[in-house]
Parts: sequence; structure tokens; C-alpha cells
Amino acid sequence: MIEKYYKYKLDYRDYLIFIKCGSFYECIDNDAFIINKLFNYKIKKLSRNFKVGFPIRSFEIVLDKICDKKINYIVVDDGISEKKEFDNNNYSRYVFDEKEIYFNYIKIERVINYLMDNMMKKDFYKKIKKIEDVIYKSEND
Repeated sequence: MIEKYYKYKLDYRDYLIFIKCGSFYECIDNDAFIINKLFNYKIKKLSRNFKVGFPIRSFEIVLDKICDKKINYIVVDDGISEKKEFDNNNYSRYVFDEKEIYFNYIKIERVINYLMDNMMKKDFYKKIKKIEDVIYKSEND
């Protein structure tokens, strides 16, 4: 699937690429982060990539919002089964720096691993409380 995604990404650089996989559609790397940002679908870490998947029954809802945002897209099954282009494609407005995302992911993994390794220590609840305070404060700003 990754190879298929990057094969199409060469020709459709500024498009969201939806790849049909069984009863799901999947997006890879930057496209996965765009879908996560717009729909809050969970990002899964693969060995060197990220992906988001969602059921076929949700596809019309996804496409409606993608079209509202005027983001070019293609749908890939055995080949391109659907393609939509907008005069003012907004794909680039939603693109993330993949290196930054990857490094942030690594940082988050380190924090999680540290917390998991130290959760039975005496000062654990103080550390968690500080993290929660930062999170809740930023949510209320």
C-alpha cells in the first residue's frame, strides 16, 4: 500500500490520496495528518510512515468536507477511480513538515515511556499533575 501511495504521489503531489483497502480508505503520511486534523481520526505509526484509516461508510462525509475545503483529491482502488480538482486547491494550507511531525512523535513516545516506567514511583502523581495543569491551561486559553 505504501508503494502504491508514493507511486501516485509522484504525479499527484498536491492531492489527498485515498487508497481503498478492503472496507476502509487509508491515507499515508502528510495526507494522514490532514485527515487527522480535519476529522480527528486516529493516526497509526507504521515502521517508517503514518497512516489513517476510516470505514467506507464514512467516505461521503469525508469527501463533503474535503470539497468544502477545496482540497484536490484522488481515490485509488485498482487505479484512479475518482479525481477532483479545484481552481484554488488548498492542499498546501494543510500540509505539515513531516520531519517535525516525526520528531514530535518520538518526543511524545519518550514521555509516555518515561511515565510508564516511573508510574510506581513516589513522585509520579506530582509529575502527572504538572502535565495535566499544562494541558488544561492550554485548553482554556
